[in-house]
Amino acid sequence: MEGIVESQEGPIKIIIVGSAAGGMSAALRARRLDEKASIILIEKGSYTSYTNSGVPSSLGGLIETDTFLIRQSPAGLKDRFNLDVRDRTELVSISREQHSILVRQSDTGDTYYLSYDKLILAQGARPITPTVQGIDGASVFSFQTMLGLEQIKRYIADNRCTSAVILGGGYLALKAVESLYNFGLRMSIIHVHERICEDFDPDIGNFVQSELRKNGIQLYLNARVRNIAHDTIDEGCSAILDNEAHVPADLIVVATGLTPRIEIAKESGLECRTGVVVKQFMQSSDPDIYAVGDIAQKEDFISPTPRMLPLVGPATQQGRLAADHIMKRALPYRGDIGTYSCKVPHLTAAIIGLSVERLREIGYYPQSVTVHVPDRAGYYPSSQQMTLKVSFQPTGGRLLGAQIIGRSGVDQRIDVLSTAFQAGMSIFDLELLQLSYAPQYGSGKDPVNVVGMVGSNLLRGDLHIVSPSDLDGHLHDYQIIDVRSTENFAKGHIPSARNIPIDELRESLRDIDNERPVVVYSRVGYHGYLAYRTMVQLGYKVANLDGGLKLFVEGGFGIGLVSSGSD
Repeated sequence: MEGIVESQEGPIKIIIVGSAAGGMSAALRARRLDEKASIILIEKGSYTSYTNSGVPSSLGGLIETDTFLIRQSPAGLKDRFNLDVRDRTELVSISREQHSILVRQSDTGDTYYLSYDKLILAQGARPITPTVQGIDGASVFSFQTMLGLEQIKRYIADNRCTSAVILGGGYLALKAVESLYNFGLRMSIIHVHERICEDFDPDIGNFVQSELRKNGIQLYLNARVRNIAHDTIDEGCSAILDNEAHVPADLIVVATGLTPRIEIAKESGLECRTGVVVKQFMQSSDPDIYAVGDIAQKEDFISPTPRMLPLVGPATQQGRLAADHIMKRALPYRGDIGTYSCKVPHLTAAIIGLSVERLREIGYYPQSVTVHVPDRAGYYPSSQQMTLKVSFQPTGGRLLGAQIIGRSGVDQRIDVLSTAFQAGMSIFDLELLQLSYAPQYGSGKDPVNVVGMVGSNLLRGDLHIVSPSDLDGHLHDYQIIDVRSTENFAKGHIPSARNIPIDELRESLRDIDNERPVVVYSRVGYHGYLAYRTMVQLGYKVANLDGGLKLFVEGGFGIGLVSSGSD
C-alpha cells in the first residue's frame, strides 16, 4: 500500500523537467504519496504524458491516431492530479545554491525563476546526428520523438514517397525499419560497422540481417556516408558513400543512436559522464537533484560499463523510485537489465543481459547453448520454430544473458528469462520451471525448459558441444558426421561431412575412427544429441554441433550451402 508522507513545515516543492515516461512516473507517484506537495512539470515540447516507444507503431499505421500516444493533456493532469504543467517551457539553467531553475517560454521568449526543494531531471536524450554535409536538408529526419513522427508522416504523404534510407544499425534503426516497413517503402540501411544488431551475437544477429534482405531491404555495411545530395527538382536525395556509391531515396531517417541531454546539468556542476551520474536511489551528486530515464547514467546489472538503453520500463521505475526517496522511502534501483524486443519485419528479436561476445570482452567465461524449438505444440497448425541462445556461468550455471529469434511467442519467453535472470536463477532452474501449457500457446516442454535441459546436460557432463565458430577454419581437424537422412544430406551439408543417418549409426560405427575427434550434427541438434549419447558411451571422442546445421547456415558460417533440409 502507498503510505502518507510525514508532516513537515509547508508543502514540499518538487520540480520535474521532462514529461515522458520517467518524469511523468515521478510526478504521479509523488502526488499519490503527498496530496499537499507542490508539483511543477516542465515540458519543452507541446506534448505531455506521451510515450516515445509508441512512435514506431503510430508511424507505421498500427496505431491509427497519434493522440492515442498522449495519455493526458495539461488540463487533464491539473484536474485529475493537481499537477502544474508548463508545456512549451524550456530549462535554461540550474542554480543549486539558490535551489532554483531558470526557464524560458518558447512562445514568447519570456524567462522566469522557479524555486524547488527537490528537482528531478528527466529531459531524456537527443538523436546523434552524423557530421555529414547535407544532413540538415528538408528530406532528412531524426527518428525518436512525437515531433519527428509528425514530420515524417507528413513528408511521406505530401511527397508520395516510395523509398527511404535509414542511417544506423542498432536498436533505434531497427525500430525505424519496423515503422517504415508498413508504408511499403523500399528501404536501405547504411551502417558504419560490419554488422547490424551489435547487441546480439553475430550468429543471432545474422538471422535478423537475413530477414531484412529477404524482405527487400538492402544493407550497406562497413559503409560511411560522405555527404547527402539533394535534388531540388523532385525533392529526392542520395546518400553518397565513401566508395562513391550513391544510395537514392525520397527521404533519409537518421537513427544512429542517442546521447543524454546533460549540458545544463553539467554546467550546474553535477557529476556527469555519459549521463548524469546517479546513486541507487536516483540521486545525483547533489542530494536535492535526481535524474531518471535516458539522461541518467545508472549502474548496469551485470556490466561494469553503463549502457545507453532508451527503454520505457526502466525509466518509469526510476521515476517512481526517485519520488519514493523524496518521500522518505528507500527502494534502490537494481541496475539496467537490458531487456528489449523489436520486430524486423516478420521476425521478433529479443535480448536480455549481454551477448556472449560482450561477456567475454568484460572478463566472463560463459558457456552457452542454442536450441531451435516450436513456439507451441509442433502439431498445431500455426506452429513456428524459434531460436533461443542462453549464456550462463560454467560453475553453478547462473544466467548471464539470452537472445531469441522467432515469429511468435518471443515476448513470452524473453520475459520468463528476464525474470529468472533478475532472480539470480541458474540454467538448472530453467529445466525445472513449471510453465502454463496449451497446444495453441506452448508445448509440454516449453522452449525455456528445453534450453534449460540442454544447458544442464552440458554442465553435468552429459553433453559436449562445439559451436559453428569453433569449426570455422578447423573442419579438417574433425570427422564430421551428418546424421540426417540421405535425401536431406543431398540438399546441403557441411563440407567434408559424411552422411550416416541416425537410424544406421550403430551399424556403421566400425567405419568411424575412434582415435580421432568426431563432430555429429543434425538440422536443429536433437538427432545430433542422440548420436552423441550413443557414441560417447562407446568410447568415441565426440561433440554435438551447437544449434545444428540451422545455426551453421543461418548464423552466417555456411555461406554457399543450399537449404539445410529437416531433421
